[in-house]
Amino acid sequence: MNKDLAKQVKEIRLGVNEAHKQVNHPTIFQELLYSDLSPEDKSDTRLGEEAQLIVGAGLLTTSWALTVGSFHIINNPTILQKLTEEVHASGIASTKERNWNKPEQLPYLHACIKESIRLAHSVPSRNPRMAPDQEILYGEWVIPRNTPVSMSNLLILMDERIYPNPREFRPERWINNPGLDKYYIPFGKGSRSCLGIT
Repeated sequence: MNKDLAKQVKEIRLGVNEAHKQVNHPTIFQELLYSDLSPEDKSDTRLGEEAQLIVGAGLLTTSWALTVGSFHIINNPTILQKLTEEVHASGIASTKERNWNKPEQLPYLHACIKESIRLAHSVPSRNPRMAPDQEILYGEWVIPRNTPVSMSNLLILMDERIYPNPREFRPERWINNPGLDKYYIPFGKGSRSCLGIT
């Protein structure tokens, strides 16, 4: 565990760090420490793992998606011009007071963001799932209970049948194509998809 994070957790445990009392909501550490979880689930190791997960998921994936998107937008004058024109026409670039909901309504900006995240691949590792209480029937195959079943998001995000020329940065593929959202899985899908999807 990072030394600074370990120090913070220790101070929270001892009641020395009361920074959470100065905000409207508790931190994840207070939520875990003051919950009814078992003592081992409140260990410094567990809290350190949670902290690393938050840093990795919240910062690294976001910064990488921004890097990938910036690279492709800057290196494609046509995309850069379309995006610039849409942002300027919306008025969000010139107002002093920002309406943070307005950028979400810009279709080309939204398409550029989706394409950036798709090509950044988010978490390329597999997300295994198991059915502990039953066998799974998949086509003609029977998958025994407790068998890890998984696939990489990368297999879908780079599938040429779904995304023609998948290595190309093509925001247009998202414009007026709601059916493509079914295959937009850089954050996973279903009940275990990433909370940071929005």
